[in-house]
Amino acid sequence: MPTVELDYEDFIRLLGKKYKPEELQESISMFGVDLEKIDEKSIVMEVFPNRPDILSVEGFAREMRAFLGIETGLKNYEVHDSDVEIKVHKSVENVRPYIGGAIIKDVSLDEKFLISIMNLQEKLHITHGRNRKKVAIGVHDFKKLEPPLYYTTYKGDEISFVPLDSTKEMTLEEVLKEHPKGIEYSWILKNSSRYPIILDKSGEVVSFPPIINAEKT
Repeated sequence: MPTVELDYEDFIRLLGKKYKPEELQESISMFGVDLEKIDEKSIVMEVFPNRPDILSVEGFAREMRAFLGIETGLKNYEVHDSDVEIKVHKSVENVRPYIGGAIIKDVSLDEKFLISIMNLQEKLHITHGRNRKKVAIGVHDFKKLEPPLYYTTYKGDEISFVPLDSTKEMTLEEVLKEHPKGIEYSWILKNSSRYPIILDKSGEVVSFPPIINAEKT
């Protein structure tokens, strides 16, 4: 079972009601997680694999609001069809054949929320994504993209881009051999002669899944 560590102050803020750690200990234990520690700084617990909805502090606070009777009922999220297209090339069929996406609007992002999103993403990669082999998730700033998006493949030396948190432009082969994320996850693509790439309308690389996003977005 994955272990998650949540910021206690952030949890209480999202919960919408003040509790002392000792007041929550029994309720959290009854919720169906293996509580390892709770104090004024953090909550540490093991979460069952069938509960990815509580791998983040936002998800856990949402479920605990219902469990404690603070806010009951299902949360309603409005979902609409989009006119933004991802055009999929047939060459991905034998590499990583599936892709999906969503545009999330009207979200206030601060540093804590961004860190929480990244932590949740990595937990999902490790668990349901089987260490990115089955599923990899990328988060992008949509304002920096020019739709439509294109999901296709390239040979290792055919295209280059600047990977996330880097200033050096690299080919796909160089990313796999030199970049820390490329070295860590290159085994997923070891039997491929072509590699999956997401481009936007401008032709710039958005992502090299399941390895790393581009610095562009």
